[in-house]
Amino acid sequence: MLLSDRRGFLLLAGGGLLTGCGFTPVYRSGTAASDLHGKIEIGLVTGRNGFELRERLEERLGFASDTPLYNLTFTLKTTAKGLAVTADEGTTRFNLEGVAKFVIKNAATDAVVFTDSVKNVTAYSATSETYPSRVAELDANVRLSQSLAEQIANRIAITAKGWHT
Repeated sequence: MLLSDRRGFLLLAGGGLLTGCGFTPVYRSGTAASDLHGKIEIGLVTGRNGFELRERLEERLGFASDTPLYNLTFTLKTTAKGLAVTADEGTTRFNLEGVAKFVIKNAATDAVVFTDSVKNVTAYSATSETYPSRVAELDANVRLSQSLAEQIANRIAITAKGWHT
């Protein structure tokens, strides 16, 4: 019984601290971030990584309505760097770096309202076999693209109050 009382006290105290510091949930009803759901049209981009990034953004930001308020375009650059080299000079570990630059424009005026970039790194192992190495590389690319999309969606949500009217 005493343990339960302590938990209750700690939860109330923690809630009071968060309220006192001005914490406001980003996606609370009526916030700029929640108001943007389904109002950003995401531009098409070529390549598997661009497809994965766009798909995850649509999951997070919602599919654009018939009359979107904003258009989001992005460029994506990925580079692979060998990390681990065997005695016979074969590379067994790769870092995959990705940088996504994105621009949000007002759909009615085509004016830029927000621009930013995000960066992330993932890794994969390679073997002397071609197929498993290729599968690992593809999986790393998917993870990287999805991670970049999560960062973009978070950045949009956090900054929306400053540019969404």
